[in-house]
Amino acid sequence: MSAGLGLVWRRQAVLWWLFAVNLVCGALGATPGIIRAHRALLHTFASQPLTNRFDVGMFVELVRLPDVRLTPYSTTSFLFAFVFAVFMLFVMGGVLESYRDDRRLTAGEFFAASGTYFWPFVRLLLLSMVPFLLVAVFYQSLDEAAQRIGDRAVADQVGVFLGWGATLVALLLALVVRLWFDIARVRAAAQGEGRMWRNLWRAWRITRHELGRLFWIYLRIALVAWLVLLLAAVIWTRLPATATGAVFVLLELLMLVQIATRLWQLASATAWYQQHAEMVPAEVVAFPAVPHKQTAEVQPAATLEEIVVRVEAAPNAGDSFIPPAEKQERASSEAARPEAPAPEHGPELPPQDT
Repeated sequence: MSAGLGLVWRRQAVLWWLFAVNLVCGALGATPGIIRAHRALLHTFASQPLTNRFDVGMFVELVRLPDVRLTPYSTTSFLFAFVFAVFMLFVMGGVLESYRDDRRLTAGEFFAASGTYFWPFVRLLLLSMVPFLLVAVFYQSLDEAAQRIGDRAVADQVGVFLGWGATLVALLLALVVRLWFDIARVRAAAQGEGRMWRNLWRAWRITRHELGRLFWIYLRIALVAWLVLLLAAVIWTRLPATATGAVFVLLELLMLVQIATRLWQLASATAWYQQHAEMVPAEVVAFPAVPHKQTAEVQPAATLEEIVVRVEAAPNAGDSFIPPAEKQERASSEAARPEAPAPEHGPELPPQDT
């Protein structure tokens, strides 16, 4: 977690760029509805329940009025929300590359990495819909079971608590799925993997073997995001409706924290993968196998007598080291010397040490 938080802090330019794009998309998505509501409520008493306080009933009635018709303008908000989601998917490769190298990438390097991994990450997104759908079906079955048990129970709070428990179980399962696919993204960016089926299977094996450690990392970061969301909701209910600027700053800070915690999870997964999952194979030097028949046998050491015999038997041993003049003198002296009788026995040798 600390390594991931350090990556987010050192590469905080990524965070601010994502926050700026989110702010622009939010402004563009909300502006048409704001303009329409302003024209409909300008100089009318119907605007007072929404200006002085947020009246839910008045807002619902305002949406239904044919003169206002705010519902068609919600399409713009959903459209720009989709644009931001696609943008996040596109820059995911550049973000992971920046965290992996732990350096500031140039615009060309960042967008080159983003474009390289965009379509593989799109395939991962489509594959992730299957387990997320299974989690949604499982949550629906748990919620229906909680409602049936709550209807039959004597206490009214039983169904509520069981419903909260079903929601918590679904959130934890969804967090496991997110962890699995984040490891798949990190591995694809680290290994340059383009085959998502094989990459997803190997990422699942890594996640399964290290599920306890990785899930504990993701859970603590998610708890930070959930606690900040709860705190912001409590503060928002305490602020008056006229404090438009304070509400705007509060909600934007909330969005900044949510984006930061998401990047924190990705950075922590990248740091963990670099420290534990990346195995560099050691260089193995292959020596040729020597056949048994060709194995050289170790000869016993020669005795001193054999050495002397070999030296005497060698013709002109050591002549290559004698100068030519000395060779002539030796030849003339040997010619003039009479022949000595051959000894009956071999040359006497000093006794050997055993």
